[in-house]
Amino acid sequence: MFRYIAPLLVLLLFSCVESVEIEEQETPSLLVVEAALTDEFKTQHVRLTRSFGFETDTIPPETRARVSVETGQGETYSFSPSADGTYSSDRQFAITPGLTYELVISTPDGTVYRSDPEVLAGTSAIEDLYAVRETNQNGTDGVFIYLDSSPGEGNPTYYRYEYDETYKIVAPNYSSFDFRLTDYDPCTPTPEIEYTLEIVPRTEEVEVCYKTVPSTNVIQNDATTLSEPNIRRFPVRFLGSTDFMIRHRYSILVRQYVQSPAAFSYFQVLEQFSSSESIFNSVQPGFLNGNIRAVGRGEAPVIGYFEVASVSERRLFFNFEEVFPDLEQPPYITNCGLHSSPEAHLSYCIDCVAFPDACGGANPCPMSIVESVDLGLITYVDDNAVGIGTCPGPYIYVERVCGDCTVLGSNIVPEFWIE
Repeated sequence: MFRYIAPLLVLLLFSCVESVEIEEQETPSLLVVEAALTDEFKTQHVRLTRSFGFETDTIPPETRARVSVETGQGETYSFSPSADGTYSSDRQFAITPGLTYELVISTPDGTVYRSDPEVLAGTSAIEDLYAVRETNQNGTDGVFIYLDSSPGEGNPTYYRYEYDETYKIVAPNYSSFDFRLTDYDPCTPTPEIEYTLEIVPRTEEVEVCYKTVPSTNVIQNDATTLSEPNIRRFPVRFLGSTDFMIRHRYSILVRQYVQSPAAFSYFQVLEQFSSSESIFNSVQPGFLNGNIRAVGRGEAPVIGYFEVASVSERRLFFNFEEVFPDLEQPPYITNCGLHSSPEAHLSYCIDCVAFPDACGGANPCPMSIVESVDLGLITYVDDNAVGIGTCPGPYIYVERVCGDCTVLGSNIVPEFWIE
């Protein structure tokens, strides 16, 4: 849930109808709650943070609260905090159909927050998740990720979707060798600097990596508008045929949550907030109330919604050529041109009295290899036997992102990954 709420905190705190001149001021510190407990038997999680405004770009966690969940049968589940504000249940449990649950939060200032009693709204299972090459409404050739599901108990009609997409990254200019710089002293009194530059075998996997990105937009489906209870070909995601993420192999894990009517309405308004073209030139509805309130303290508003939901999930894999057999791979995320430059630079600290000839004029050549290696900007490709570059040096190199995939992702293969 926080993936949706975080970008909207500034909007909620500074919403207005009239245009105003923005001044630096202290932002009210509101409690932000992310709480979606499911019918999966697992360690459940609640995340608490504090609101942030124009004066900061970080999300401050709330780590000193006491968090618990109470059931209608008098059972209590306690949660323990971690450094990022995530509170984990001390024991595993699953939401039970027909049983009510309330979230209780006590903050260090003595404020107690309590949610409305919530109950599962029904169950539903994803039957199929599949990719279809189609053109979207903008005329873009791409692939739709569609979902089919069928209702279970409780005749569910409202749904919310989240996904995590994981994609494979292959460095296009990978070399099994790389630069190693040691004994580097860029500030000698003489023009010549001190350094040792070697070409050595790599000891770490940097050719193939993986990147996982969570969804951030609110995706919902109102089944009351359907002619039958089964959901067919619901579009969860669209990716254009030139999207970097599908360049090699792509996977998406989709989770379907069955929502109550109240939860559906809350997230629907949340999506309307986030869809606004400009938070400063449109009429804003003001503070978005959820189902969590401060007990006896109306002046202590809270942002967020406590949701209990049945969840079903399914994963899909595909390779680019499976969906687009007639197209070339999407371009890499950046242009990976081959470069070369002088191996070393003049000292930063030349004694210009002793060496006047080394102190005049601008250097027309690109940054030296030694400087670039020291800054972690480049990776080795080959020896420069063909004289590449306006100021050719002894080696050919590329931007690090082109030869080292760990710039973009992790070289650890995910446990779920299937080739």
